[in-house]
Amino acid sequence: MRIEASDYFVVAQERLSDAKLLYEEEHHSFALYAAGVAVESVLRAYIFRLDPKLEAAHNLKLLLKASQLRSVTTAAESLQIDAAILDLFERWRNDLRYTSNSRLRRRLKKQKLDRGIRGDYLKENCRLGIEVATIIINIGVAKWQH
Repeated sequence: MRIEASDYFVVAQERLSDAKLLYEEEHHSFALYAAGVAVESVLRAYIFRLDPKLEAAHNLKLLLKASQLRSVTTAAESLQIDAAILDLFERWRNDLRYTSNSRLRRRLKKQKLDRGIRGDYLKENCRLGIEVATIIINIGVAKWQH
């Protein structure tokens, strides 16, 4: 069965909900993965409305460009999306689905994303990833009808 733009649109919202539930259960690496998949899905929804044959890898920056989401947003929303994508791009990789919390902790430390965070930097990075994913999803949902 072929995936439609509307399928990606619906799953984007479901994966964001999944990310929040996983975060509450302290499954941080998979919560962050789900947040990134949610963003990837909303961007793919926009891409598929333009060209169902267009294929893009898991690079959020490239997906954002191909989605043309920014073309239906205000200047302020575009700035929010750009900042959110950069933030999430720093934390999220498609291989998080194979990553344990301890491995993600090591990667975040190596990327110096533990700096300036009091307490559990894994949990905080996950929270931040979900927060920026929520911004992108909310704007994408609000603009879907345009």
